Amino acid sequence: MARGMVSRLHPRGTDRDMAATRDQISTDITAGVVYQTFGAVPTSARSLAEELMASLSEVAPRTVISAKVKVKHDESRPPDQPCLAEATLNMQGATVRAQAAAASASDALRVIGDKLERRLARLAERRRRARQRPPSSTSGAPRSSELDSGRPTFRHRPADERAVVRRKTYPPTDRTSIGEAMFDLDMMDFRFYVFTDRADDKTSIVYETGDIGLAIRKVDGSRPHDGTARADIEVSETPAPVISLTEAVSYLNKSEKAFIFFCDTDRDHPSVLYRRYDGHYGLVVPSAA
Repeated sequence: MARGMVSRLHPRGTDRDMAATRDQISTDITAGVVYQTFGAVPTSARSLAEELMASLSEVAPRTVISAKVKVKHDESRPPDQPCLAEATLNMQGATVRAQAAAASASDALRVIGDKLERRLARLAERRRRARQRPPSSTSGAPRSSELDSGRPTFRHRPADERAVVRRKTYPPTDRTSIGEAMFDLDMMDFRFYVFTDRADDKTSIVYETGDIGLAIRKVDGSRPHDGTARADIEVSETPAPVISLTEAVSYLNKSEKAFIFFCDTDRDHPSVLYRRYDGHYGLVVPSAA
């Protein structure tokens, strides 16, 4: 299949073909795609989602094991972004993921289709280079041109209504390089990625910066070992603050930041409190915590 087909696909039907509002998740497994909807999502969106995943599977550099698509219609979001879509392709030895928000379900799906297609191309290029020479620890995946492409905005929610509603973990014993962490950040469409740097065994975080770039920060504010980070990656030498979860929540309540990387005084481990698109918070902690 020719590269670029994903962006040319169109849904069968229109967004006016609305499904009834659902209070529970509707799940269909059709043509190998796990498809979930939340709210009044057009019935036509399923056909587009299946076509997108099928075409992406054909251009994927590795065998696709499973595909999952979630589409949500939320009237409480901004009028230009009431529809959110998320898609994940699980392949042999690799996973790619994308999120997007738009005025319609079909528009959001097209954006994540374009994002995933570009990520699959970068994954294929990385495999090609790895076959030619040992992969470099400084290799990363530049994506500055698409960082803000369709990225959902955060729903406004009064501070006194916000809560930590999601808890995720990272494996502190799984050591990886800065380059690999940046690549995973890109492949998974994350705003940040927490990892243990194999060069010094320190908990670190790579993340997007406000000027559409990438940065790295270590829990103690130290600099990466020479040669382990690209020259164009910003390095923060500010140690992660040692505060409680309550203080971290207070910080995000008063700021416009997307997350805070901190050392939890109550549990004595590095954590990340992050802002969710629904206006609540999520917490990332070590898997052993």
